[in-house]
Amino acid sequence: MAISRDEQKFLKDLGHRLRKIREEKGWTLEETEEHGFTSWRHLQRIESGKNVNLVTIYRLSKLYGKSIESLL
Repeated sequence: MAISRDEQKFLKDLGHRLRKIREEKGWTLEETEEHGFTSWRHLQRIESGKNVNLVTIYRLSKLYGKSIESLL
């Protein structure tokens, strides 16, 4: 099933929010891995607006100390 334009915009906006939170913490992509995220390359894809699952959003909320709602 193809992703709609609305869904693409949602993923892009989510990626921007996640990048902003990471940068506010002063972390590089590589440093997120040092802080416990599985792969900085995976996070790079998410921040670029690629598809992400709910478990990954949950893990990022814990890593960043944010609620899932604030990420979405």
